Amino acid sequence: MATVLQVLIMFAFPALVAEVAKRNRMAGMIGPVVLCYGLGLLLGNLPRSPVNVALSQSVAEAVIPVAISLMLFSTRFVSWFRYAGQAVLSFGLQMTAVVIVSLILPLLFQHLTTDRPDLWKVSGMLVGVYTGGTPNLAAIGTALGAGNETFIALNACDLLMSATYLLLLMTVAQRLALKFLPSFIPLPDTDRDSTFHYLNEQKDQSFKHVILHLSGMVLLAAAIMGLSVGFSLLVADAITAPNVMLGVTTLSIGASFIPYVRNVPKTYEIGEYFLLVFCLGIGSISNATVLAQTSPALLAYVAAMMWLSIMVHFALSWVFKIDADTMLITSVAGIFGPAFIGPVAAVLKNRDIVVSGLTTGLVGYAAANYLGLAVAHAVRVIYY
Repeated sequence: MATVLQVLIMFAFPALVAEVAKRNRMAGMIGPVVLCYGLGLLLGNLPRSPVNVALSQSVAEAVIPVAISLMLFSTRFVSWFRYAGQAVLSFGLQMTAVVIVSLILPLLFQHLTTDRPDLWKVSGMLVGVYTGGTPNLAAIGTALGAGNETFIALNACDLLMSATYLLLLMTVAQRLALKFLPSFIPLPDTDRDSTFHYLNEQKDQSFKHVILHLSGMVLLAAAIMGLSVGFSLLVADAITAPNVMLGVTTLSIGASFIPYVRNVPKTYEIGEYFLLVFCLGIGSISNATVLAQTSPALLAYVAAMMWLSIMVHFALSWVFKIDADTMLITSVAGIFGPAFIGPVAAVLKNRDIVVSGLTTGLVGYAAANYLGLAVAHAVRVIYY
């Protein structure tokens, strides 16, 4: 019964929040993404939290591929190429910033190089997680022979630091970035369909008619998720986030070339609803008590690694005149990975950057293992 109630709350509350945000000025200013994430944090950190963490994680992992598919269905991929140059440059600067900081940081934490002889492994693992994601953290740790304790400690520290950055992204990050970086300028859309507007030409646009088409799109998104899971099992004999996200992104972009799929209205908005479910779920599993046994020195090292990397990326973006939205979304691609692109793009109110974030995030997954291993051995040579 508790399981059913939790699932009902996870799917009902985001819909309620989205409606309240439309009608209430204060709620609209805060934003439904922040409200859902905040409620999740609150529920997950109650003294006797009623949240089933495993269930929250399962729901969050299930809805995010569906959300991304729905958001990509309305994408005009050909138009995205006009933004690709800035996105690639910005993500390159993101990776450069992480590498620079990872090579300098052990010098600033010299006591850790003696107190923690595996710091070179830690450095490589952090490069992996901040250019790719948690799967890269685990993969690099395994390749370097880091123990499970190191992985658990780093993952706990990363969760705390990432949560603080995510809160900043969802509140004031865009306003702060715009004080120093240029605004994102959407380019005129020149490839909109002129001969095929199936739904726009329908005379019967009843509520039932619209729901029928949207239900079809949700089913298509679910099918794409299923195919992506199958692809992951085929190539890796396991369900891995990079492979599933690669399949979802590729198939969804492919579907967007079908005029009917691209022109179904409100698919992006339905995708945003599933993102709210994801935010509620991911917030509820961010329990601060996991840090109780974490070394303060290691937490400080992880904090310095993440925040200095963000600041160096920001400075390089200022030098190369990267716009604020592109800088932020490629930062999210590196720090969080593709799963968080949708929520942050929703907060930035910019759907044109979704493909940029997803694409660079997937590149990060692919490059992070090589980069992390290279940095780990470089740190070992320099400092040990």
